Amino acid sequence: MAVLVSTTDPRGPRAVALATDAGQWLKCRSRDGRKAYGIKGSDGVYYLTTRSSCTCKDFEYGHGRACKHMLAVELHCELLAQQAA
Repeated sequence: MAVLVSTTDPRGPRAVALATDAGQWLKCRSRDGRKAYGIKGSDGVYYLTTRSSCTCKDFEYGHGRACKHMLAVELHCELLAQQAA
């Protein structure tokens, strides 16, 4: 499955930049056992991010709309899946 990132949406290029630094993310699990990542924001705060949720304000105030952290996780997971195939 390809992950499409819009070049007109400012979250797209930011997500790509975050995904290139995935080796620096904290790797953990959510309470229900799903893979989660701690992604350091520009403010120095780590955001707990999965493919479907994030603790950042953009996700919280975006009414469930994917934030740049979630898009970066999606890109990272897709790359890992392609490398495993």
